[in-house]
Amino acid sequence: MKRGFTLIELLIATAIFTLVVIAFISIFVAVAGVQARQTSVAAVNEESQALLQKVQYYVELSSSVSSTVDASSSVLTLRMPSSSIDPTTLQLSSGTVYITQGVGGTPQPLTSSRVNVSTLSFTRHANTPGHDSVDVSFTMTYNTSNIKQMFSQALQTSIARVSAATFDSSVLPATSGSLNLGAAGQTWNSINGIIYFSGTNVGINAASPQTALEVNGGVRLNPSGSLTCAGNSNARGTLWFTTGGAGKDSLQVCAQNASGTLGWQTLY
Repeated sequence: MKRGFTLIELLIATAIFTLVVIAFISIFVAVAGVQARQTSVAAVNEESQALLQKVQYYVELSSSVSSTVDASSSVLTLRMPSSSIDPTTLQLSSGTVYITQGVGGTPQPLTSSRVNVSTLSFTRHANTPGHDSVDVSFTMTYNTSNIKQMFSQALQTSIARVSAATFDSSVLPATSGSLNLGAAGQTWNSINGIIYFSGTNVGINAASPQTALEVNGGVRLNPSGSLTCAGNSNARGTLWFTTGGAGKDSLQVCAQNASGTLGWQTLY
């Protein structure tokens, strides 16, 4: 005769089965949570590295960085050697980083909807006599409402330009009469291999000028119009050449005579 299970045995078996099920469910939930976390971490890492690589590419390609030195800005404007992508601007809008290339270009996203970018900052640093560098910093967060998938990381790096400055149009100052080309202690060596500088001396086709102005070649005076010398102290020392047509040419200098009168003195 077969004996059935007692009530106590059934209760014990049920309890053991329940514990096993709970353990399996707990393991499953933990694994699912780890996988969800890994998904968000992978997405943030992938998007942040892609963004940094793109910023690095455009900074290294640029001819110059249009921003104030050592001043943080949320917008990065790069002058590019090609007019089709000049200027190139990177900026943050509603959690997405956009790039705009060329005048009137359409903004294109550099990050996807998987992530949200905040506190994007660019800082230009001058590295004289080398190329400028740009510090880039931002915070990227996985875009989710699931608290278990939330992941955020802050990144910061510095990128240096590698291309020499090139221009496809005239170089113009932003304001009239207030900007200088070059600075004391950081002088140019030459312009187009024609005009040379040595201290305060300038040479034309003279690589090492020894006087204030040294010209390797002839100097042609070809004035037009007229210049008043008498009573004009600003004209003192001016050479003036006048063609004589079929007759004799003349060469004059605006100088003061023995009586102290300023006027044209004929040299030839």
